[in-house]
Amino acid sequence: MKKLRTLGVEKWLIVVVAALCMGWVGLNIFNGYTNSLLQVLGLSVLAACLYKFPDKALSLSWAFAITWLSVSVWWLYIALHDVGGMPFVLSVLAIVLLCAGLGFYYAAVLRYFIHTHKALNPWLMHALFASCWTLAELARAQWFTGFPWSAIGYAHVNSLLSYAAPWVGVYGIGFIAAFVSSWIAIQILTPEKSTFLKIKIAVVLLLISFPAIRQEDNLGKVLKVNLLQANISQTTKFNSGRQEALDWYAKELQKTQAEITVLPEIAIPYFENELPEGYWDELTGKFKDEKQVALLGIPTLHKDKGYGNSAVGMGFGVERQYDKYHLVPFGEFTPKSMKWFTRLMVNDMGDFNKGAVKQPPFIWQGHNFSMTICYEDLFGEDLAIRFVDTDQIPTVFVNISNIAWFGDSMVVNQHLDIARMRSLEFERPTIRATNTGGTAIISAEGRIVQQLPSFVRGNLQGQVLSKNSGITPFAYWAGHWGLMPLWLICLFIMGLALYLKSRTDEPNQHL
Repeated sequence: MKKLRTLGVEKWLIVVVAALCMGWVGLNIFNGYTNSLLQVLGLSVLAACLYKFPDKALSLSWAFAITWLSVSVWWLYIALHDVGGMPFVLSVLAIVLLCAGLGFYYAAVLRYFIHTHKALNPWLMHALFASCWTLAELARAQWFTGFPWSAIGYAHVNSLLSYAAPWVGVYGIGFIAAFVSSWIAIQILTPEKSTFLKIKIAVVLLLISFPAIRQEDNLGKVLKVNLLQANISQTTKFNSGRQEALDWYAKELQKTQAEITVLPEIAIPYFENELPEGYWDELTGKFKDEKQVALLGIPTLHKDKGYGNSAVGMGFGVERQYDKYHLVPFGEFTPKSMKWFTRLMVNDMGDFNKGAVKQPPFIWQGHNFSMTICYEDLFGEDLAIRFVDTDQIPTVFVNISNIAWFGDSMVVNQHLDIARMRSLEFERPTIRATNTGGTAIISAEGRIVQQLPSFVRGNLQGQVLSKNSGITPFAYWAGHWGLMPLWLICLFIMGLALYLKSRTDEPNQHL
């Protein structure tokens, strides 16, 4: 840090290394217990660079965001190139352009921060930094269908900051983490570092990375579950692996003894009317007495709705279906102006039609199973809507996914942390059935109770405590107002900073 003033390449190298620290969060080093430390240190170094080189705020922030996001979502390359067959150059270019577009949110708001922060006292300055960062996260989460992967709050699913999840959600945790990062940056830049100052920094870093310890809540209704993982390659799933999937899932469903059995996203790679004669009747016959239930992923076709990426319930007494709401851009739907892009992929499947944002749970014997498919569980604000109607409040979250698109990558760890954060926010358990990895039982306290190893074929049998207790503060306010309260708080702080700047041009004395 002694050469931080150098006008050469050092500041760019420092920013890139800091961004790599943030990106490495997805590796879950030491079982993820270093994630919070990596995140805070990475963002602190960026903040320090912005304070020292305000004239480079836009470019430094953008370089940081592009690097961080590219490292966080590099596995998209596997889906585009290895599975989708898109040319190498176009695959890399597509990821870089995506991260550059998302990264500009951060660059723009942090440029605003540097433009307005000098009129503020230290604490309001840190709040402004946190507000600007959080606004970029919110924009990334909600604009243009939303892609909030690797929001910094997920790095704290193991840390003390996770205690705030039931109150402020993942973006509120991100606000706190950004506030702390700004504070650390100022301490780093203090010309004379006393022993007391060093101790303060060490204590804050220790607290921010200290693992959360929770008392397990044993209240709830015990539910026996069976989660299936066929481990079928994405490259064979819709051709040579189709019959293999049909045979294995049928065999496992017939012999299951669990109260609920869950199959992954599009586990049955056929439309119902394309299945072999008698296959569907054999599956549904197993659950006709309603003593057991099953949830399975299957593509659907309805004359009015069109194609759907769906979850179908068996044993619920009435025919039930959940249709995916958050569709993957360029994977499950494509804007007409960009159809040429998906035509470059060898297995472009066309567009699905999305379901409603609020769909009722699958109800069985006092359990309300709330479905999400694939990355839908990234959107906690949408799950919060399901807690508004008191008679349909979820007791168990069920996520079905197919991560085979992304090979053997850190996406499994990232998605598990996302699911854990949802359990923390709503104090509800989560059960996940995936095709190749991330099949797990997660407690209402966000702890992974059981997990099936990745890239093996098998079933995960265990128990989960179905929760029918009250709702968390986050579930209440996000259910009624979405993320608007966070938008308003951040915009208010940004407006206040601009107002104070207009009243004074005096430099910030604490720098």
